[in-house]
Amino acid sequence: MPTVTIRFTDNEVLQGSTPALDLDTPDFRVEVGGLSNNEGAWVPLAAVKKITLGSGPADEHASEADKMVAVRFNDGEVIRGYLNGSLRHFRYGVTMSVYSPDRSTMDSIGVPYSALKAIFQVKSWDSRPPGYQLHGERGAPLVQLLGGVREATRLYQAGAITREEYLAQRRELLDRF
Repeated sequence: MPTVTIRFTDNEVLQGSTPALDLDTPDFRVEVGGLSNNEGAWVPLAAVKKITLGSGPADEHASEADKMVAVRFNDGEVIRGYLNGSLRHFRYGVTMSVYSPDRSTMDSIGVPYSALKAIFQVKSWDSRPPGYQLHGERGAPLVQLLGGVREATRLYQAGAITREEYLAQRRELLDRF
């Protein structure tokens, strides 16, 4: 039986094995064993955030993967990586294999629709405006603060953000200092 790691929506983790994970049904059985008091559990997909079906080093197809994705969960977590083309849709969720951004590792996961915000195909890993992206060294905190204020001012003067957005960004930057 395949071993799975289940992360629930409350961040509890359960490891066990399942005879057959079928995301076309609203729940599945997990056999736990080991030192736990639990022998098994029926798990409703609505209580699950993510099911890890396998993890390890990337396979030989990693260099061919070109679809950059950001798997965004309802709670704000984001998994970034390259989709290896294995996105499979089921009635209650999706399964996929995702290479890490450096293509060195690979995770096969199942995600119930109830925990998923969206799977975005992206052009770059950092979607912030150019002035907010970090390249190389971050620099001293004061330098970061001044650069952030300067960039917010530039965006406001260019009409890219409203006065309210400008004031909110500036307040946030100053609060960090």
